[in-house]
Amino acid sequence: MKTNVLVLLFIAAFSLTSCSVDNCDLDCNSGPLSLDFELLDKISGENLFTNGTFDPADIQILDLDNDNRSVQYVFIDEDEINILKLGPFGWETKIANYILKVGDKTIFKLHVDAEEKEEECCSLVVLNKLTLQGADYTQNTENGVYEVFVEI
Repeated sequence: MKTNVLVLLFIAAFSLTSCSVDNCDLDCNSGPLSLDFELLDKISGENLFTNGTFDPADIQILDLDNDNRSVQYVFIDEDEINILKLGPFGWETKIANYILKVGDKTIFKLHVDAEEKEEECCSLVVLNKLTLQGADYTQNTENGVYEVFVEI
């Protein structure tokens, strides 16, 4: 009987000490924000890279706040999707003012205001404001891609 009481006390003590779970042990950082853009013909809705109107080699993205220096980007051309990916935003680059050109044609000016926020144990990047001047656009709710309608 004495042994049973000792075993029960040991189990109870072990159970009470194991209940102190730290919710911050979980990695819940969102990582930096990237923005995806698809350039579409304003009239037909066709992707301008897929239909051959634009050539990805002619893309220029310039940083208006840093002497029009070239900005790195990724062009995704899988399965005729042809999307332009910009970023990261929110960690080091919090505010960005870019201009996107394809060849000699200015497509749009982009203003991004993003910031990193801490909530309890997690860090996430929040897009405070996105302004796109020079073209109409919508954000596709299914995939998050900004569809930019370009007049040719």
